[in-house]
Amino acid sequence: MLPRVRTLKELVVFGYAAHGASSVTRQRIARFAKRVGDAAKVSMSLVETGSYEELGKACAAGHIDLAWLPPIPFIALERRGMVTALVTQRRGGGSRFHSALNVARHALFTTAADLVGPRAAWVDPYSAAGFVLPRVGLASLGVDPRVAFSDERFYRSHDAVVRAVIAGRADFGATYTDVDRFGTTRRGPWLDIEGAEQSIRVLTRFGAIPGDVIAARSALSEDLRAKLTRALLFVAKDKENRSLLRGAFGSDDLGKWDPVGYAELRTLTEQAASDGLLDADDMAEVSDGTPMFGVRAISTREG
Repeated sequence: MLPRVRTLKELVVFGYAAHGASSVTRQRIARFAKRVGDAAKVSMSLVETGSYEELGKACAAGHIDLAWLPPIPFIALERRGMVTALVTQRRGGGSRFHSALNVARHALFTTAADLVGPRAAWVDPYSAAGFVLPRVGLASLGVDPRVAFSDERFYRSHDAVVRAVIAGRADFGATYTDVDRFGTTRRGPWLDIEGAEQSIRVLTRFGAIPGDVIAARSALSEDLRAKLTRALLFVAKDKENRSLLRGAFGSDDLGKWDPVGYAELRTLTEQAASDGLLDADDMAEVSDGTPMFGVRAISTREG
């Protein structure tokens, strides 16, 4: 009798931007990825990057097969045919969210138009809620983000932005929020930080913004992409895994890919870059010589 040959599972590399995530969060992400791999009958390997830019570069280079991508990097990669969206993140029952500008509860700012001269806390140059949308929104209200602030810093996570405002290291911070149809806040990073809800308030909101996606490298076979999609939806529907998904990525659920809002966001960022509100990025060029991403910070520092 011939010896039985053991079939090796196909390897899929899952990437995400860690942004200084805690060891607990990393463990949850690893467990989530393993369960998706088990459901898809593939071997899942993890790659952590320090920023959205690094994540986008790794995807463009083909080093990552499956990635959790926020809207701006996804748009840049998808526009060049490098990734294909599989599922959309859902928070509070919907796939869209908003940007919120938070200030200290007793700050003298009453409207966004007052934000001339303060210190700004941003998340990441490629964060829709934590940088791009608020800059565009402030400009529409008469606040020129190119010159309005005395200091600008990136804190690399939404939690860190909230903590910077609470600690007085920044006068306002941009982060995400989820609201119901009546405009009542349902979700925001300040609601998950002890004491933060009593220390800060939302000055204004901008949006809506399409949600994060999990996207696959377009070069993967259609069959493998379909298996990964089914696995992601299956894992997200399980009650135990849903709590794991929320702990890992702050999501309540995953749904089938919904393209609503992405064309509008692409047009908005391109127009903002044309108007000089967002600088052209000469990093991460692809083979045609054009920038991988269309936006970046202007004269900002790391927090």
